Amino acid sequence: MNIPLIAMSSNHTVNRMTGEQQIIVWVDGEKRIVKSPRDHHYYIPDNEGEEHKVLGHGVKKYTKKYVSNAKELHPETIQSYAKLDGVTNNEIERICIEKPDFFKGYPQEKVKSLGFDLEVTSADGSFPLGEKHPIVAIGYVTSDGDRKSLLWDGETDKQIIEEFADFINEYDPDVIYGYNVIGYDIPQLFARAKRHNINLKPKLNRENNPSFGWETDFSYHKKTRIQTWGRVIIDVYNFTSRDYALAGIRKRLKDVARFYGHNPIELDFSEKDILDYDIETVNEYVLSDCDITKWLFEYYFLQHQYIAETLGVPLELYINSADSFITKILQGRDLYRKNILTLDKNIDRYPETKSFQAAHIDLYLPGFHKENYKVDFASMYPSIAMTLNLGPDTTTIEGYEDYDITKFDCTFKQNAMYLTIPDNVINKNVIIKVDQSFKSGLYTMCKNFNNIRKPFKKLKTHEAKSKSNGIKIMVNTFYGANTNPYMTYGDISVGIAITGVARWLIMGAKKLIEMKYGDNSVVYIHTDGINTNKDIDTDWINKQLQKGVESFFTGSEPEWVKVDKDVFKEGVWLQIGNYVLRNEDGSLTKHGSTFKAKTRSPFYLKVLKKITMARLDNVVNAEFVEDLYDFDNFVLEDFLQTRAMNRNIEDYVGENDLIVQLAKQGKELGMRTGPGTTFYYYKTKEGYKLEESVESLSEIDIKYHWDIINNLLKKFSLDSWIRKKPNLTVVDRNQQSLLEFV
Repeated sequence: MNIPLIAMSSNHTVNRMTGEQQIIVWVDGEKRIVKSPRDHHYYIPDNEGEEHKVLGHGVKKYTKKYVSNAKELHPETIQSYAKLDGVTNNEIERICIEKPDFFKGYPQEKVKSLGFDLEVTSADGSFPLGEKHPIVAIGYVTSDGDRKSLLWDGETDKQIIEEFADFINEYDPDVIYGYNVIGYDIPQLFARAKRHNINLKPKLNRENNPSFGWETDFSYHKKTRIQTWGRVIIDVYNFTSRDYALAGIRKRLKDVARFYGHNPIELDFSEKDILDYDIETVNEYVLSDCDITKWLFEYYFLQHQYIAETLGVPLELYINSADSFITKILQGRDLYRKNILTLDKNIDRYPETKSFQAAHIDLYLPGFHKENYKVDFASMYPSIAMTLNLGPDTTTIEGYEDYDITKFDCTFKQNAMYLTIPDNVINKNVIIKVDQSFKSGLYTMCKNFNNIRKPFKKLKTHEAKSKSNGIKIMVNTFYGANTNPYMTYGDISVGIAITGVARWLIMGAKKLIEMKYGDNSVVYIHTDGINTNKDIDTDWINKQLQKGVESFFTGSEPEWVKVDKDVFKEGVWLQIGNYVLRNEDGSLTKHGSTFKAKTRSPFYLKVLKKITMARLDNVVNAEFVEDLYDFDNFVLEDFLQTRAMNRNIEDYVGENDLIVQLAKQGKELGMRTGPGTTFYYYKTKEGYKLEESVESLSEIDIKYHWDIINNLLKKFSLDSWIRKKPNLTVVDRNQQSLLEFV
């Protein structure tokens, strides 16, 4: 790794003798104290000062004032009319921007990592949360291949907590990680340590530092950054939650593991506590979770390490930052290099544009389609930025006109492109100027990243894939940073131009497809893609698009705008955002709330599967309908539903709230209730009842479930097959339910 593990700076790291700002850098497990390489400064409006380009305000005159350290840049110590460059006030981030190669001079030979997982008892029946719930097991794995579980002796968890802390101190890892480790494991560990009067900080921090960092207050929903003295804390959950490949997948560790082909050990905690299992089972369970977490950590870490190395920033700084951090550094560097100032926020520059019109989405041909093809614009938003030379350094809002949806226009004069973009959110036509006399920083960065990515995309190794995905992440962050009204280092004019041109391109592609393949060829449009029922010649489309872009946008580089094609078999389109496609290998691609069935009953899923497959196979007939409404095909367990508590019962509003009803029933039955409790229940003729209170199928509310069938038929545009009067008599059958369609 060619960057340091951590870099730190604060008002406390100022040399008392010289007043110089110092930073602490951690490399190979050792602390180094070095002088900050940057000059600290601010700006004062001054008619006699130097001319600076100021984002959103053209050229202004400012005088640059220097100070000895960051303390002197506090708003209380500088004049009220003075201005700080608004990219960031963080000293380390400033070094990354103003001195881009500085941290590349602190390479780290090897990253030692330690992953861990806790198992907590809840023998008292409440959710295992906080200091009253003992830790039953602590499992850990190291980058050197060690794996071990520490199991309590049945009386106290003090010994295993101390043993774990001693091991961390002895092994001395650079990185400590886990799955939801910030949201749960670390706060829980500290809560139990507090119970036993154990001070963990000296051993968990390096140099036996007793006070720095770590989160000690438990909050069930809290996802916070934990900075330690000399170590990096990584929550693998944050990696999976950002992974678009996992869209629609629950981010529970076991679900993510199965997605990637692992077979995790599952234990039933709905009725049992972990203490109900034998010690061997507990040991296997905790180590299984550790092994899966280690695999996920290693799978994602290479990608994020590569991003940090490419940016030239300390690992901890990138790992624990928001996605916009990438743009902050890259775009901030470009603006600083060009002496362009970012003295206020987007919303202050353009108060009329707090929000703007988004991408075009529409469903044109709902229903069944035997053939399905998707024409996708490749990296649409970065491609538009490159084609038109968009960027905060080249692009500004010049003014507004009365709203006219037909007046999308482009003119070119005096080395500048002028775009007229109708926006139905602002209710005006926005006039945007794009300077063409030089290449924008955004153009240059996207082009360079594309060139770097090309060889990685051809290789099939995990390393190549990780680097390719890392580059893709970096490129795709630019749009969001330029559209956020509270960002300083981006310009909202870039976002309005990109989405406006995207709408023009997507509708232009639609017209081309309909011109060549007929009016009923386009099924669906979503942002950067067009679903069709015709096999589109993408070479022809690309040629026409590039001709259109070149002729309409004078001075552009149309070769960046290209489309690719995905092929599907049958598909059913219900409404905007809700559809199902059969892939060429027979698997299904599903989108929308109809198919996101995390808490749906097996009954719903079975009916949904029947209707879906009948529509995909195009075999909806009287026989199918007869079978669909036959409740003899179901058993009691098919009607079982689930609902989870995410807060305490007193925090729910209303006596009629379903969770409140179920929680009250649970208490009467002696069940645990609280955040994390999952209720299993039925909709009966007498209302909602917990699973334990229902004995036979005859109690089920058939009318309620009959309506579910009718509603699903309606969603699939099969209204003519709906049966309005249910048969309220069903027969109990001793049969296991099969949940196949998830």
